Amino acid sequence: EDQKKKNLENAEWYHGFRPRKDANRLVNEPGEFLVRATDTGPSTDIVITACDENRKKVNLTLRNDGTNWFIQQNNPNHPIKVKYPTIVDLVEHYRAHPPSKHLKLSKAIVRPVWMLKHENVVYEEKDKLGAGNFCSVYKGMLKRTNDSPMPVAVKISLAAVNASEAETEDAKEARKAMMHEAQIMSFYTHDHVIMFCGVACDHPPVLVIMEFCAGGDLLSHLLKHGKKTDEREKMVYLFEGARGMLFLHTKKCVHRDLAARNCLISSTGRIKIADFGLSKLIDEGENDGEAGANNSNAQVPVRWMAPETLKKPAIYSLRSDVWAFGVMAYEIFNNGVKPWPDDPVKYVATQIRKGNMPKMPDATPTKVVDLVSRMWNKEPEKRPGMRVIARDVCTIIKELTASQGALKSDKMTINKIKGVNREAFFEFDDSSEFEESSGSTIENDHVDKVEKSGVKR
Repeated sequence: EDQKKKNLENAEWYHGFRPRKDANRLVNEPGEFLVRATDTGPSTDIVITACDENRKKVNLTLRNDGTNWFIQQNNPNHPIKVKYPTIVDLVEHYRAHPPSKHLKLSKAIVRPVWMLKHENVVYEEKDKLGAGNFCSVYKGMLKRTNDSPMPVAVKISLAAVNASEAETEDAKEARKAMMHEAQIMSFYTHDHVIMFCGVACDHPPVLVIMEFCAGGDLLSHLLKHGKKTDEREKMVYLFEGARGMLFLHTKKCVHRDLAARNCLISSTGRIKIADFGLSKLIDEGENDGEAGANNSNAQVPVRWMAPETLKKPAIYSLRSDVWAFGVMAYEIFNNGVKPWPDDPVKYVATQIRKGNMPKMPDATPTKVVDLVSRMWNKEPEKRPGMRVIARDVCTIIKELTASQGALKSDKMTINKIKGVNREAFFEFDDSSEFEESSGSTIENDHVDKVEKSGVKR
């Protein structure tokens, strides 16, 4: 059995637990095909997803009679003529002899390089970094060909043993969300966005592999060291977060869960935007710009949500991220304490809908207070875009440095974190990053191709 599975997992056309929606998106030309696993039913099935000569998507489920694999017939009275002991043999047979005259398996969709093998990811129970409802995160190592192993964070989707049917469904949803997160992250490389290394999804549990950030999350750091952190250092957190978000927005990615807890600190003390579990790629030409999986049971982070996302239908856009960025600025200058820390969610939601946001903490530089008040405009189109925000924050840092001098690295509290060493206080030279590119830009008017999300959240 193991040999058969290994055989399958080594096939270039096997995509593991890749969601059906994804698979259908990949096979576009007649003859294109891939093989994937699915457990939408009670057991795990293997499915061939292909495109027929009329460009119709076809999903063929494979069955096993205890000895051999074959394609499940719609008509149970049809004799099964083609059977093979392994899935690889069966697929290779159909590549040479098409399953029907309208359907050829002539062009394999090769799995992407970011689909990793489980055996190349090593982690131990004692190295757990944290846990959520249906996933845990561990520090681990990624084995690489022609290179030394790399320290990574391993996010694992877990279905509890003896779980109820509803819990199992939720766990499957969580895994789908992880695959979605992997898909989105695979597009990005930026100094201030968490680096995605790949996903191992040939068999459960599905693992999402990311760069390991030795400094943990920004929220924990603010709660521990915020009171002793100089305003210039806090401005750098804000600036690096803004650069990461500007990059995502130029890629038309709406994060939807931006907060200090979802920013990580690298071993060189850089702020990295992380946790793409709720992200959406807008303007994908699907359902009015909606994108990807959506877990309706997601824990909604109300305190970071813009007024238009607290209505039905909720409207998420690049500008709702801008609102959340304002809340993150509040967290940074309030040493990690969130707005309305002790009030019930219902009260908080009402205040946000009315646009009654809390006063920024006293220690906030005046120009940041002004900038945040613009981010918290009730009308999304009147909020500044991330390009303007990053540029303004950069200017404020330069002004503070001119009047107070640069902060020495030994005075930066980020260097108190074990495993973190930041040498320069502020390095940024490239103001071209904030210039509009020629022609239309994402930051124009209704840029956002606003996405209506009719999901009950």
